[in-house]
Amino acid sequence: MKKIPVVYLTLTLSAIFWGANFNAGKIAVEVMSPTQVAAWRFIIAGLVILVLYWIKERPAWSSIKPYAWIYLLMGLIGIFLMNIFLFKGLAATSPIHTSLITATNPLLTLCLSVFLLKEKINLRQLAGIAISFLGVLFVLTNGSLTKLELISTGDLYVLLATALWALYGILGKKYVGNGSPLATTALTMAIGALFYLPYSSFATGDASSAKILEAWLAVIFMALFCSVLAYLWWNQGIARIGANQTSLFFNIVPISTMAISALSGESIGVAQMLGALATICGILWSTRTAKRSRSECFPQNNHV
Repeated sequence: MKKIPVVYLTLTLSAIFWGANFNAGKIAVEVMSPTQVAAWRFIIAGLVILVLYWIKERPAWSSIKPYAWIYLLMGLIGIFLMNIFLFKGLAATSPIHTSLITATNPLLTLCLSVFLLKEKINLRQLAGIAISFLGVLFVLTNGSLTKLELISTGDLYVLLATALWALYGILGKKYVGNGSPLATTALTMAIGALFYLPYSSFATGDASSAKILEAWLAVIFMALFCSVLAYLWWNQGIARIGANQTSLFFNIVPISTMAISALSGESIGVAQMLGALATICGILWSTRTAKRSRSECFPQNNHV
């Protein structure tokens, strides 16, 4: 029996954790505000990953200084603003909708790269983008594409968050392509955590003790597993097998969210399953071509 490379297992776990992130986030925002959840997630994760960064790379200011301004911008866009909109969306829409919208990140990255990195896009990629977005719309409108009014404010927040996440990756590729992936992840996460400090209250309203405990466990899970471990494993995957193959594992995310939602008792409709299938097929169809463009377009750090 052929042995499965460890990197494939860790990348699969990263995608599963990111899928579970939306379910955990939904639990947390029932007790805390969206900004409060995002704040504690990245304050905890930022502290942990900074320690790991120091232990592994022993950074000097001279290596950070050339990229300081872009780390600041990326931390603001890709950690702070992106996650505020993501958790605002989660407070108003389902984890399944959230995971399917964010699954279009590779395609949004591809689209942005055409304008910001002057990458070329072919007809097959355009077809894949169209199929994927139709799949997302099919889910969001519950199978009736003529009823676009069914798309909620929460869905739009998540779409905005996904666009910011794609922009984060493009900025990283354009300005810190030669930097350490661990440095980029640690420093942008730490900067994002600083922006979150004013929102790091312990207020939980009149929620019960059991609900409060459940919310904090969800936040800790998101910080340690969905942030620190998932990001580090993702970056290791890029280093080992390249961004081209690594990015394909992101297609596991909506499947993970759906499976966890089903196990927790949420019903999965036919429209959701068909939409998920179309979304994933569109992503695979679009991103399986133009290896050169994919390896150049996809971000090294995916902040879910």
